Amino acid sequence: MILKIISIALLALNLNLHQPDQSMVQIFDVQQEKVVKQIPLTDDLSMSLIGLLNSSPKIYGGMDMNPKSGFIIHVEFKNPVKLSSAVYTDLVKEVYLFLEPGEKPKSLIYYNTQRGVIVVVLKGDSDQFIKSELVSKL
Repeated sequence: MILKIISIALLALNLNLHQPDQSMVQIFDVQQEKVVKQIPLTDDLSMSLIGLLNSSPKIYGGMDMNPKSGFIIHVEFKNPVKLSSAVYTDLVKEVYLFLEPGEKPKSLIYYNTQRGVIVVVLKGDSDQFIKSELVSKL
């Protein structure tokens, strides 16, 4: 299921018609199984995302990343970002943020170099992020 979700998100990214100098945010609705909105990555939204990614991340030890509801947010940063937590060992170029109501946010992080991918659990509040950052954009 997670590979299906990521595949759909990557397909949507390939169909992206935005300006090459503008980073975009894709909002994937898990229950609808489709990208429901694509918006520019504004400075405010970028700061909110970075704040959430820096909210006491811990390496995810689970096996299941299949959300049953909520949203998956996909961002590919135009310029890779340096996050403040020691969990992140390189600049981050791409993020899939899993926001399932009632669950702690999880994020699939792609580094800028060959260091690969990590999955982290964040201390932030999925419900609050959905309400404050996404609802107004849908």
